[in-house]
Amino acid sequence: MKKALITGANRGIGLEITKRLAQKGLFVILGVRSEAHAAETKQTLVENGVDENQIDYVLLDLNDTDTIKKSASYIAEKHPDLDLLVNNAGIAGDMEKPALATTVAEYQATWNVNVLGTLQVIQQLAPVLKNHQSQIVNISGPSFATAFYNPAAYRVSKVALNALIQSLAIDFYKNQDSVEIYGIFPGGVTTDINNHREGPFMKTVDEAGQLIMAIIFDGKGHNGDIVNFDQKILSSVRFTR
Repeated sequence: MKKALITGANRGIGLEITKRLAQKGLFVILGVRSEAHAAETKQTLVENGVDENQIDYVLLDLNDTDTIKKSASYIAEKHPDLDLLVNNAGIAGDMEKPALATTVAEYQATWNVNVLGTLQVIQQLAPVLKNHQSQIVNISGPSFATAFYNPAAYRVSKVALNALIQSLAIDFYKNQDSVEIYGIFPGGVTTDINNHREGPFMKTVDEAGQLIMAIIFDGKGHNGDIVNFDQKILSSVRFTR
């Protein structure tokens, strides 16, 4: 791998993945929503030993189709050798709200960002990624529910994202594209998206970043897989009868 675009690169899991990829020698393109976020993230990376010439950024908002298209055009021109897309950006909604009490508008808001926004990023960057061997990694969630972790709007959007990942994997396979797409479920991670929730099953962003990197660089083909943080396959695609 040579170059990576990470959406939501300025905080939490996204920042940790970005830092680790850059420290591994990849050129990183920060997908952030503001110039201020870009500057702050670049400073953080440099303070962690990353060469500033190893960093670029695009202003990318998953709720804004225009920014997605402009970002893709910029990358196609300036970084046509992009070979890793990490779809990390997303919103959680109210993670404590029961499913019945969650409004249609709240479900729609998470769907628009976590599913449709992510889809648009993939669609716009697919022509670049298809030019060489590449990976599309999506930070996703489980298809199962537990009483411990049941954020309705967020979970529904991530289940839909898993289905989208596997549908796109079939397309890439049928078209014989040199692209593989898969999801990684990092498990519970203490970040601001969940108000820094803590508990026996929660991880730090450092722990999550280490586990995610191990999967990205495990050398295995994961097209269509939804991979748990412990590298177990939660769901996969059957490509043949």
